[in-house]
Amino acid sequence: MVRYGLDEHDWQALEDEVLGLFTALLRIDTTNGNETEAARVVQAYLAENGIASELDGELPDRQSLVARLDGARPGPTLTMMGHLDVVPADAGEWSVPPFAGVVKDGFVWGVGATDMKNQVAAEAVALARLKRSGASFAGTLKYAATADEEDGEFCGVQWLCEHRPEALRADYLLNEGMGGLWLPVDGRKVFLLAVGEKAFAQFRIRTRGRGGHGSVPEKERSAVIDLARAVIALGLADPPAIVSGTTARFVDVLVPDAALAARLKDPARARAAGAELRRLDPVVAGLIEPLFGATLTPTVLDAGKAVNVIPTRAEACIDCRILPEMTHTDVEAYVATLLDPLDVQWEFEWVDVTTPNASPAETPFSESIARVLERDVPDAVLAPMTSGSFTDSRWVREAFPDCIAYGFAPFLAESFHAMDGGRDHEPDERIMIEDVTYQALFFERLVRDLLA
Repeated sequence: MVRYGLDEHDWQALEDEVLGLFTALLRIDTTNGNETEAARVVQAYLAENGIASELDGELPDRQSLVARLDGARPGPTLTMMGHLDVVPADAGEWSVPPFAGVVKDGFVWGVGATDMKNQVAAEAVALARLKRSGASFAGTLKYAATADEEDGEFCGVQWLCEHRPEALRADYLLNEGMGGLWLPVDGRKVFLLAVGEKAFAQFRIRTRGRGGHGSVPEKERSAVIDLARAVIALGLADPPAIVSGTTARFVDVLVPDAALAARLKDPARARAAGAELRRLDPVVAGLIEPLFGATLTPTVLDAGKAVNVIPTRAEACIDCRILPEMTHTDVEAYVATLLDPLDVQWEFEWVDVTTPNASPAETPFSESIARVLERDVPDAVLAPMTSGSFTDSRWVREAFPDCIAYGFAPFLAESFHAMDGGRDHEPDERIMIEDVTYQALFFERLVRDLLA
């Protein structure tokens, strides 16, 4: 049996190699730290394949690994990158131990299975296979398995860009960002290609009131009640819609109903059309609606310490994300339009702020991704989009403005719907064995095509 151009023996050998490294990484608990231990596993694997690498970083236990492989002749540079840290997991919510790297039922299970130790392992295997075959491409291939993406204490990619810029500097960067997930649309497989991302505009709202004994309610000057009103106003708000050119093209690819697509692309009607789309296909709506502008999600509430004491202050943290077309001043102004009419005393404070950025969608890089993908999926269509979540690509674009940075790791066996909108940060995070194996093959072929 031939699978994606490989006979059964070659496919099985590739699968075994990928699973060996992938499961070893999943079995290391890198919950917001301890990346150095995982980086050493990658380092040993690369060394076995004749590839030297270095560990570097701000903290001893939070080191990133960097390596490079020079091709046979001059050419452009591609960096393949992925982060080693993962988010916390509650073992009681999992059907398997979250850090056991379990392989069963055609899947690999574990924290980081899709976010993103799969890509870290697949890229490393692609690098090793290219080395073993003689590195017959043009230019330079760089590789980085990095620390500190999930928590963001600035000792990962941001640190490397500042202190080791040559480790990451490239013409092209391949990273995560929802790219590679696909949806069926009119008989075609539409693959997401993340060309940019929204940025953090996270803020805190603080209210103040009169304290006292809990047995005597304070309704007119209550910090808690005022905060509750503010949180409801922020959480239920629909900010004015923005429909960028990238989002409009994204809608055209994902929404076959021309009339609905037209309403989604009209800023005046986009919010109502988004609600309609949510009823028809919540998975597609979950991709499109966040791209209409700022999102405001209350996440952390804090007030009193004792149940019988009325607190004098209360505060809420709001996870706000903004598009590249927006500014942080826009956010402050919009918050004021929501809270000023409530007649409460409120204070605004930034929590975490970053600058959104994006790369052009039509480049030799996206053309190469499309060519390689279409050889194995003839009906594949690329849909450039702005990711609603943060990735380390933004630090690279900021440090190296000429670098074209995309998020892409193809999932062929499972659609986005089958994954129920993705499994990142969820209990029982898992990826099909076929998909992570193919990702290694795809990355190898992408290098050969892009750096031809």
